[in-house]
Amino acid sequence: MSNGGQLAGKGALVTGAAGAIGRAISRCFLAEGAGLVLVDNHRDRLSQFASELSSQFASSSFRTVEADVRDTKAVREACAIALEAFGRLDILVNNAAVTQIKTIDALDDDDIDLIIDTNLKGYIKFTRETVRIMKEQKSKGCLLFISSKNGLVGASEKSLYNASKGGEINLARGLAKELGAFGIRVNTICPDAVLEGSALWERGGGYLEGTAKRYGIGIDEIPQFYRKRCALETEIKPQDVANAALFLVSDRAAKMTGNIITVDGGVAYVR
Repeated sequence: MSNGGQLAGKGALVTGAAGAIGRAISRCFLAEGAGLVLVDNHRDRLSQFASELSSQFASSSFRTVEADVRDTKAVREACAIALEAFGRLDILVNNAAVTQIKTIDALDDDDIDLIIDTNLKGYIKFTRETVRIMKEQKSKGCLLFISSKNGLVGASEKSLYNASKGGEINLARGLAKELGAFGIRVNTICPDAVLEGSALWERGGGYLEGTAKRYGIGIDEIPQFYRKRCALETEIKPQDVANAALFLVSDRAAKMTGNIITVDGGVAYVR
């Protein structure tokens, strides 16, 4: 861990670290001096990201763990690696998530299990293990949940995803009350769609095409559609979410818990 930066001396763990938002948050935390465990279940993307980081940061400042957030044993092992590598765990960013576009009557049990087990149970499992560590350390800590605009206002054909993201928000707010006495802060970020660098939005994956169909627009019109629907008429970038994440886990937000910060350019929710 670096001697300088806002997160110097802190041990942190980020799930979904090889995704667009996860990469931006991870780079930001490392640049601010955190010792970081990067967790992701996509081996190739995680390995490639680790290679990129090695050219910027000391190898001793981070560890990579290939793990599925649905797997309790893997969750515990990832937290144990953080303790072994950095001697402490002060920050958890629950970020790993999956989504889909399906009408409610088209959902099968596998769809339901995948989204609830990843987006909700995965957050709970990592939070459970992290809180156990933080209480044992008897030190203040930060839990940060990356939810979604859809956790606040639902979207059609994404009811299951909406429910899981709304669950994350309410989980965080309940935990903020529960854990305040231990000096553990819990906050949530709700971004709008982040297209840049996201594998979800790659052509041929189905989600891009499904979104275009859902809104009745062409695939090439999607970036402009998202820009135009927010007050600032701007695109939400991974770094925008990372900037908010750094603030919320830093001492600058020491008196903030149970908060929901939207990083969405001012989406008009009444649309």
